[in-house]
Amino acid sequence: MGKIVITGASSGIGWAIAQELAKFNKPMLLHRNKNKDLPLSELPANAEVITADFSSPDDLKQFIDKLDDTDILVNAAAYTVTELIPQTSDESIEQMIAINITALSKICKAVIPQMCSKRRGVIVNISSATASKVYRGQGIYAGTKAFAETFSKAIAAEYGRKGIRCNCVAPGAINTGTLSLLLNIGEDQVKQANAANRLGTPQDVAAAVFFLCREDNSFINGAVLHVDGGHWMGI
Repeated sequence: MGKIVITGASSGIGWAIAQELAKFNKPMLLHRNKNKDLPLSELPANAEVITADFSSPDDLKQFIDKLDDTDILVNAAAYTVTELIPQTSDESIEQMIAINITALSKICKAVIPQMCSKRRGVIVNISSATASKVYRGQGIYAGTKAFAETFSKAIAAEYGRKGIRCNCVAPGAINTGTLSLLLNIGEDQVKQANAANRLGTPQDVAAAVFFLCREDNSFINGAVLHVDGGHWMGI
């Protein structure tokens, strides 16, 4: 039985995804970085947790070495800094590129051959609404997420005939993580930016990931599923 791999599983969104995908009853490999307090009692006994800083080439290699027999890969690990482009430090730029682009690419590269050999596999990359509609202070982060969407479509185009499906989920205003800083300034404005007039939850994103991983949705490939409460309605 192949396993489920989730990067960034210690984030609010990543943890919700891990809980949802546990329904598949497969072994799980969960990646965490800063948040080491995962409530492991809520996951199956066959869930393994590995700590790695994806901006470290050595840590990334050690993680990739654990990716044998992967059936489902969800890339939820991300790094974001909200600053205008000239004010963004070189270190922050390098961190976003290392985690959001380099690690994503190398992890997908590692699982594609094994998925091809089994003629099946699912990859879901977590993008962002900013990949399509950029806000001030999100330029570099948005660029890395736009890469994730194009890269995912390339995987679908190259390996769809080999049984691999690769899609993206693009969350909008989700009540977790770095969004909490913005909510302190203007929660009402954030809510009003979408047709639902509310914030999304990590569980909203997890449900979308679960939907894309199900076999009965196997004709969906190379797609970007927006989970943003109707942000693109123009409201």
